[in-house]
This record gives sequence, structure tokens and C-alpha cells, in this order.
Amino acid sequence: MKRWQHSLAAGLAALLLTGCVGRTVEMGPANVPAHTSSIPVTGEACGFQLLIGIPIRTNSRLWRAYEDLKSNADGAVITDVKMQETWMYALVGTIYCTRLQAKAVLPSRDGA
Repeated sequence: MKRWQHSLAAGLAALLLTGCVGRTVEMGPANVPAHTSSIPVTGEACGFQLLIGIPIRTNSRLWRAYEDLKSNADGAVITDVKMQETWMYALVGTIYCTRLQAKAVLPSRDGA
């Protein structure tokens, strides 16, 4: 192969591999104050895998689901996170969904 063909092949391979990159999500427990109440919150995000090999918003779905969870918690401390993964076939690919369930800990009203 000629030099430009090697460069083109390497560029295409690099472009295809960028579909494998995802964001990290840190769900570490925070210090939960005593004498608090909690409410259940959820967050969900989905992605599509086109023709078995082309990810469309698939690798970022956990990050997006966690951002949705945080926005539904409305600034409260998030704890006890549970994750559920589901998938279903579509006509030309597969839909993958991530659903997070957690508790949003509310500060006590008496200020303790």
C-alpha cells in the first residue's frame, strides 16, 4: 500500500474507535446528615446501536442518566443508587437504556 493509503486507513480506524469512548460517572456516597428524610428519584437515558457496530449516544447513557437523576433530586444528597440496564431490538439495530433509581436525602427541617 502507498503511504497515503496507510494514513487514510489509520485515520478511519481512529474515527471508528472514537465510538468506543464513554464518560466516567462517580457515584460515591456523600456524608448523609442524621435525622433526615428521603424521597425516591429516578433518571433514565437511552442510546442506539446501529447495525451492530455504530453507537449513537450509547456510551454516554450512564452519564446522561445520572445527570437526569441529579436534576430530579433538585440539589438533595443522592444515595443508595441502583442501576437497571434494558435493551430491545429495533429494525436496524438495538436500543439500550439505563435507568437509575436512588434516594434523595432531604435536610431536616429543624436544622439539626
